[in-house]
Amino acid sequence: MKNIVILLTLVLLSQCNPPKDPIRIGVNAWPPCEIWYVAQKMGYFGDTKVELVRFSAWTDNMLSLYTGKTDITHATYFNALYYSQKGEQGQIILTSDTILGGDGLVVKGAIKSGADLKNKKIAVEVGTDEHFLLFKTLELYGLSVADVQIIPSTSMEAMNKFIKGEVDACYTYEPFLSQAATEGSGKVLSTTKDLPGYMIDVLVGRSSVMQKRKKEYQTIVKAWYKAQQYIREHPAEAMAIMAPLEKMEIADYKGFFNGFTFYSLVENKELMASQKLKSILSEISDFIQKTNLNPNKIDVNSVYTNEIIKDL
Repeated sequence: MKNIVILLTLVLLSQCNPPKDPIRIGVNAWPPCEIWYVAQKMGYFGDTKVELVRFSAWTDNMLSLYTGKTDITHATYFNALYYSQKGEQGQIILTSDTILGGDGLVVKGAIKSGADLKNKKIAVEVGTDEHFLLFKTLELYGLSVADVQIIPSTSMEAMNKFIKGEVDACYTYEPFLSQAATEGSGKVLSTTKDLPGYMIDVLVGRSSVMQKRKKEYQTIVKAWYKAQQYIREHPAEAMAIMAPLEKMEIADYKGFFNGFTFYSLVENKELMASQKLKSILSEISDFIQKTNLNPNKIDVNSVYTNEIIKDL
């Protein structure tokens, strides 16, 4: 009888406190994503269960959050807005990093200035950050997307079309950017160094999970910063963890990783409270709507939240 009572008690307790699913973080082959593996190896998640889910395609990673298959993912300002109405609600919880000059416009040698781009063929992946960045770059030269011929291509295809001479310019990212310029007898006319504040990487959290597990999300953000500190203090050990994940030599990976600028917690709190963030998101939202990538108006206030970081 005593054993039966104990057994029933354990069953009732397990029903009252069912084991929680791990918080699933979507990652890709991209240096900032590998920081999570350092956090995992060093035990910085503590009692918070975390599963790192690796994707080969960034689109699959993004969609996984909005279909409820992951709970946190790496994105950009553009992607956070573009995918915001494609399923479950996600919100930017942290501005993570940027790499200035990582995206840019390559043109043929005959093009001497931005004004020469009028009526030229430009390959770009439509519905991506590069599409929006091309729009901003053309603005710098007093042009609009209506003044050029957009040739829809993936970023790799854009590079190949440029090298083959099928287009006059292409907007892409590294390493395709440098390869296009070298092999296509071209030159880099403009990069994201000319557009600071627009090409920013962020962490997006699934809203429904965040509301129930705020403290665990805060632990994960703390782990993000603890791992960065470990990388700074123990670079050799950290690079040995991260480089193999990218299938890169340690020296090459270290150079790539060190090209990133990471945003501190203080900078995040300031940015979340600033008008600058809302202004940039509004500008991107307008572009998405005007180009019919999403005909519906996006409420930018619903796309980010300081709930996770404000108490840290």
